[in-house]
Amino acid sequence: MENGKTSENPRRTSVKRVVLTLAVVVAGTGAVLGGVFATFTDTASAGSQTITSGKLVLAVGPINDSTVAAISIAPGDTIPREVDLNSLTSNINDATITLGISASTSSLLDTDPTNGLQVQVQTCSVPWTRVPGPPPTYTCGTPTTVLASTPVATLEGAATSLTPLNSLTAGGQDYVVMTFTFPSGAPGDIALVPGLCSGTPKGTSANENLEGCTSTLTYTFTATQRVGTSK
Repeated sequence: MENGKTSENPRRTSVKRVVLTLAVVVAGTGAVLGGVFATFTDTASAGSQTITSGKLVLAVGPINDSTVAAISIAPGDTIPREVDLNSLTSNINDATITLGISASTSSLLDTDPTNGLQVQVQTCSVPWTRVPGPPPTYTCGTPTTVLASTPVATLEGAATSLTPLNSLTAGGQDYVVMTFTFPSGAPGDIALVPGLCSGTPKGTSANENLEGCTSTLTYTFTATQRVGTSK
């Protein structure tokens, strides 16, 4: 009967509608899942920046008389030698410049802190008036003392700071004279102490003899950079 056929059509239509609805839901779910992995991005760049390390250069010159020997010295003698310093090719300032002494040939001259050699270090604001000699001599109108008289033996044990110095600043230069003194009270009586350059350091003529001593000295100037800062 035609009414029965008519009653079947709504069922088929209903099924189609269910399928279509499910398809829409699946498609919608796929869109949601895909959105989980979507990320907005942006990029900003800075630079380029160049960074270079500086150089710390301490040099001797223009005058260096440290190789000029002093022979047959006697108590009371002085031995001046010009050893200039500069930081002309440096581009970093220094915190300190120190002087240390070592002896490749050692004797009471460099090991006795009382009767052995003493050294004073002075600078001049202009080049010293220099007469090569030998022995060399130097004259400065108003020298500046950067190291008071100190036993060579002390500087062998620990380097000592020299201050003030122009060479602490990059590009600076100092005209330096080191003056060694053989103390006038240095003992030497071969009748009492027959062995040359022997006896008890800081002694007297009764137990120490500084005659016939030889010391070969090397002077080491060490620059230490300034402290780190913000750049």
